[in-house]
Amino acid sequence: MITCGDVMDFLQELAPAELAEDWDNTGLMTGGRKRKVSRILVSLDPTADALNKAAEIRADLLVTHHSLVFKGLKRVTDDDIVESRVCTAISKGISVISAHTNLDYADSGVNAQLASVLGLSNLEMLGHGPGRVGLLKEKLGLETFINHVKASLGISHVRVVGNAGAGIMKVAVFSGSFDDDLEAVKRSCVDAVVTGELKHHTALDAREAGMCFVVASHFSTERIVVPYLASAIAGKFPAVDVVCFEQETDPFITY
Repeated sequence: MITCGDVMDFLQELAPAELAEDWDNTGLMTGGRKRKVSRILVSLDPTADALNKAAEIRADLLVTHHSLVFKGLKRVTDDDIVESRVCTAISKGISVISAHTNLDYADSGVNAQLASVLGLSNLEMLGHGPGRVGLLKEKLGLETFINHVKASLGISHVRVVGNAGAGIMKVAVFSGSFDDDLEAVKRSCVDAVVTGELKHHTALDAREAGMCFVVASHFSTERIVVPYLASAIAGKFPAVDVVCFEQETDPFITY
């Protein structure tokens, strides 16, 4: 019999909780370690849609990247969006495990998967953060590189800061929201950075410093970890049915 605790222990091997940022909340969100697990749904976000899908397919466990609960709750009612999700999980008997910033930092985690999807090799750390730096197979012009990013992530639009007149070969990836550490980017001497979100003032500073950022949405730069996570769990627990939440979509719509 496979239990929720068994899955938690495996995720600890995959993405140790010690890697998580101090402000983060990771691990078991609802449920109990001793609960039997026969079917798992894996998603990026613990949304109401994901929880309802888990209930629909009779999944015992929902494994997510983003945490179900970030801040302490004083009550659990259906009057609040986050509390309502917790109520749904509890009422439907769904355990929830979230691996957030620990999965960002992990050796084979979100940033490593983003680098892999983009075809980068010879990976190194981007400073002390979770980002990675790697090399493309060949130098690309900016327009060609933009098309490569869009094709790799299955998206139709990106936003671009700066230029890369000399071409792009060395690339940094920083999934989700870029953490404003432009100094780490400078030290890495990359030709471009692929990230999910970039603040306005950071974008101004990056442009003025001669840097190039390709901003491809928080969702798209992190959703790529879901199939990897599902595959890893399925490989560890072949007796458990592991399903990706395929209906998950970016909350932002591009017109």
